[in-house]
Amino acid sequence: MNMFCGKCGTEASSNDRFCKKCGGALMGETDLGEPQPQLEAVPSTEIHLVRKKKSTSWKIPTLAIIAVLLLAGGIYAWRGTLSDNSQAKVETVQAETSDSLGEPVVSPAPPVPTEAVEATPSQTVSPVEPAFIKVNQVDSSQYEKAGVDVYFSLFEDQDLQQEIETMSLSKDMFTVNGQPVYGLSLVEDSDTVSVNLVIDKSGSMQDQPNADVHTSKMDLVREAAVQFIDNIPAAAKGQFEVLSFSSYVPAVADVPFTSNRSMVSSQLSSLESDGGETALYDSLTKALYDTNEQQGPKYVIAFTDGIDSNYGSSVESVIDLSRQLGIPIYMVGFGGEDDKLSYISDETGGQHFFLSVDDDLQTELKRIYDTVFQRYVKQYKLTYLPAKKVAPGQEFSFIMNMNAPQQQAETTSLTYERKLDNNSIAVQNALFEYQVNYAQSVNLLDFSLVQDNVQEGSEFYNNLKKRIEIDYGNANAKGTPKIIDPLENYRIDSISQVQDGAYKIKFFKLFPVLLDNEQVYEADLNTYTLVRSQTSGNWQVSNFGREECSIYRDPSDPGSLCTDNGVKKLFSGDPWPN
Repeated sequence: MNMFCGKCGTEASSNDRFCKKCGGALMGETDLGEPQPQLEAVPSTEIHLVRKKKSTSWKIPTLAIIAVLLLAGGIYAWRGTLSDNSQAKVETVQAETSDSLGEPVVSPAPPVPTEAVEATPSQTVSPVEPAFIKVNQVDSSQYEKAGVDVYFSLFEDQDLQQEIETMSLSKDMFTVNGQPVYGLSLVEDSDTVSVNLVIDKSGSMQDQPNADVHTSKMDLVREAAVQFIDNIPAAAKGQFEVLSFSSYVPAVADVPFTSNRSMVSSQLSSLESDGGETALYDSLTKALYDTNEQQGPKYVIAFTDGIDSNYGSSVESVIDLSRQLGIPIYMVGFGGEDDKLSYISDETGGQHFFLSVDDDLQTELKRIYDTVFQRYVKQYKLTYLPAKKVAPGQEFSFIMNMNAPQQQAETTSLTYERKLDNNSIAVQNALFEYQVNYAQSVNLLDFSLVQDNVQEGSEFYNNLKKRIEIDYGNANAKGTPKIIDPLENYRIDSISQVQDGAYKIKFFKLFPVLLDNEQVYEADLNTYTLVRSQTSGNWQVSNFGREECSIYRDPSDPGSLCTDNGVKKLFSGDPWPN
């Protein structure tokens, strides 16, 4: 068999292994006259075809195509592995999420070749950090028309101590109940914050916080309120009302809502204790009704020693009204911690603080300012359109999610009560004013204090005037004066409008009485009818019906035993017989 050189084509002997002319590898000739190639050792990334000089030309492009396809297939397989590994890393980073109360849960990622990561730097994803949402206020007054406004702040920690500075957020980063939101804005760019300053000036405020200090609690309260106002920067958007109180809540505030801080500060500086009692819960109730009339973010902050002593509103009624109106209450107490103050703040979405003369007052007041006012001017307002229709006074719930590029957050399921219409709230407020003024008129034997709250000319008006001026007057002359007992608890059981435009309110109240020398509680379920005055336009009480339901031993009982198998009962004695 003839042999030929694979490089120069020189013919050689069959005994030779290499070309004597160029040293190239030799190849033999097949029976068909085609050269049989012998491959010499080459690098794995290169392919050399050794062929006879006169070989046919059709095999050259064919083999070249095969080589290209093999090379392309290898590159595609390599890139596919890279893509799978990179995608695994992206999914792992996306799995690093957390709920609003927990730490991130991180799933381990499969190993990724170093060269693959370096080859695709655009697929690197920054870690997502958890954030925590504090809902400060929920305004449902436009529930069906314009949606629900949710005012909230963002924090880095679960304890809500490290607030996140203003960050660039957009509404497409949020969902409520899994649905897109209608709007998102910074409060400082859109709304004025309304703050009601409730100031205790009762007789207990004349006392010293302790025996070693000669400064009165009134001095501390006055200084605290003034410093709170003075700490607010001039550029901050805010308006304030001053409502001071002692034995009774005033009919009008000392300073109605105004943005004139000099006027507010001047009024606060002139406050003095008048030696009266402490109508704290009534004053908080009035502050809630006054503040409700303002637009935008709002809250009540009360400075007091927390010792309520007057007939009227209760802790529970204040909390119920705060929730219904969506207005949080912040309490600043003096002279030691008080569980009731803490309870009110915690249950209404506010916060409580306690100051003593041992504190650095300036530092503590600055901290309160930063916690309260600053939070409200730096917060966000989110608006969403509810998918579920609920009637005024009924509860609604939502879960809010935030998915920002660097941080994620989710609230628990939050439940609120849809706000009543303006007329229903005005009627409630009118009944509250009647209750406050009625107590004063009975204890002072002065019908004029309550006559504007009652429909003149009605049978109820005439009977009430007789009862106060004659019946209670005679009892007082005999040495047995009628004293209005303080309420332990009350609530509005229901409110409804009747055909003539009047409103009927079922009103439950619980107050202490002595029964066989034992302290128990009488529960009344009353029905009040209120009509609008033709002259003043105010709502007035035109009728009253009373049902004594039962006697209770537990002052926190909301009146669930006022019926026996659905039938109303009059005075029934002990509802828990042996």
